[in-house]
Amino acid sequence: MSLKQQLEEILPSLLPKREEDAIKGTELIARVRAILGDSYSDRSLRSQFSFIALEEDSCLARVPNGQGYYLRPSGESTSLHNIFEDGASGNSPLHKALALAVRLYDTAGMGVFVYPVEEEESWLHPDLVAVHWPAGTWGEDGVYLVENKVETQEAIYRAVCVGFNDGAESCRKAFFRALSCGNWAQETELILLPGESDEAADAGELQSLAAQFGVGICLLDADLQQIPRADTLYRAESTEARAILARIPNVDLASPRNKCLRTPLPDDISVVVQWVQHCINKGRIESFEQRVAIN
Repeated sequence: MSLKQQLEEILPSLLPKREEDAIKGTELIARVRAILGDSYSDRSLRSQFSFIALEEDSCLARVPNGQGYYLRPSGESTSLHNIFEDGASGNSPLHKALALAVRLYDTAGMGVFVYPVEEEESWLHPDLVAVHWPAGTWGEDGVYLVENKVETQEAIYRAVCVGFNDGAESCRKAFFRALSCGNWAQETELILLPGESDEAADAGELQSLAAQFGVGICLLDADLQQIPRADTLYRAESTEARAILARIPNVDLASPRNKCLRTPLPDDISVVVQWVQHCINKGRIESFEQRVAIN
């Protein structure tokens, strides 16, 4: 039985029933360890808590714009606030940048798995993973349908990090963070958006690094003050999202170079594989909007 399955089985008996009695992650980890022992690291447990809380039919609810977990009442759905954990309303540059990155891939028919926004940049997992299935068609409702035979084919994972072009040093940091977070995936890509500084990175240096390490680099010249809020971008229909993206100048400095998938996968990545298998079993790519339950 996987860790996720074990947690789904034991969490209902461990969680407080009221939001005002919510417990912090450290306490929930202690309660889980009392049953499962020390087989899993704190990081693995916290990652699973975060992703289970994003599933609208799960038993685990997270306090919006705060800390703590409690038992989700029947009929309750999660909200977009789960990805705005620093109290932002979806209008911050980071949230807008992530929203643009998500829509860039999902409007192209790729499955997008988004990691919860953290207080500090992770150097262990990317901001999102875009998954390409080699076989599929568009359904009448605008959802990409995965063909049954895809089970015998290989999904291609693209680890994606988002950064801001605040000069050469910040771009180097963003590049090597993407390289670190994507060393397990077949493809790695860095999406750079304009930062607050007027200093521009050296495109030649970035292209040289990309050629050396096989990392793709895409420059999105978006005026983040002029585009819609992040939650609006997430909710937008595919045609509307494509129209927004079409108005944003972009330059592909380098294309990601395909390599072999690294196995075994890091703990933080196993949840992505679970999500991919879930999509394959359903025969359709579960959209990001459904994953965070915006309705």
